[in-house]
Amino acid sequence: MQVLNAIDNEDIIKQIISEKGHDAEHNYYNYIYNCDTGEEPLFFKTGNCEGILTFYYAKNSTYRTFSSILAEKNERLNCLIKFLEYVKSKGAKKIEVETDAEFRKEIQEHFKNKDNYKVGNVIITFTWPVYKMDEWTGDKLEGKEWKDIRYYWNKYFREHKVEFTDVSKIDKKILKELVLQWKKQRTGKRVTFYRCYLNAVENNFKGFNTRIMIVDGKVTAITAGFKVPNKNYYYSSIGLYSKDIDRTSEISNLDDLRELKKQGYDYVDFGGGEEELLQFKLKFKPSFTYKTYVFSISPIRPK
Repeated sequence: MQVLNAIDNEDIIKQIISEKGHDAEHNYYNYIYNCDTGEEPLFFKTGNCEGILTFYYAKNSTYRTFSSILAEKNERLNCLIKFLEYVKSKGAKKIEVETDAEFRKEIQEHFKNKDNYKVGNVIITFTWPVYKMDEWTGDKLEGKEWKDIRYYWNKYFREHKVEFTDVSKIDKKILKELVLQWKKQRTGKRVTFYRCYLNAVENNFKGFNTRIMIVDGKVTAITAGFKVPNKNYYYSSIGLYSKDIDRTSEISNLDDLRELKKQGYDYVDFGGGEEELLQFKLKFKPSFTYKTYVFSISPIRPK
């Protein structure tokens, strides 16, 4: 087991992600941007070319894993156990993980009759919509199923001057103001780590593809994401917008999907969210959805 500071060992982590990456959030910069205040990004290298992306919060001796384990499917439980044993020996009080239903069940079964760890209940469930681009017809906006959005799309472009540009041409201050404005609009049991977006702005969205929407001369929306390793699958990680102009949310997200279809991706993943956000994303007619579950694993120590 090697414990690596993720900032100092960028090349090692990038190499492992390039070889074993498979999930939507498997991107080095996406991982680093998601580091919240007070956390340290630590990579647990559990084997020759496998490991776990984590954040360590020293103030209360807790860890949270980021995305899925970078390992073959039949090795992920072994990797998790190595990680748990190590952090337990270092005094960890709780580990927060996010997994799919299958791996959560595997974890529960493994620790069911053991007295060394407690697997907690689900804290939050995220639903992720995915668009299969050879079936998705939002680029044409034809037929009854697209009637409402087609109306909003045509009206928006008829009434406003809409331009698109790259992030490098926009002042960081303007982009940060948009992030903070967007944060005020968020609801739900658990507010997204908005600092992820501020971190991305500060680093010029390095590692991401970006598209900035300017309406009537004002920066109004940002979409950004990246290709997932080892498959023709795109993760649209960031979708921020101002509510100053009605329907900007629908227009910017539809534009994102249309542009990604032009680029030839097989699938586009629009990211996990709670019910309110999911209902919004369903407007764009995903091909299917999948779920991930956030829960904790707590070491049990002799009294």
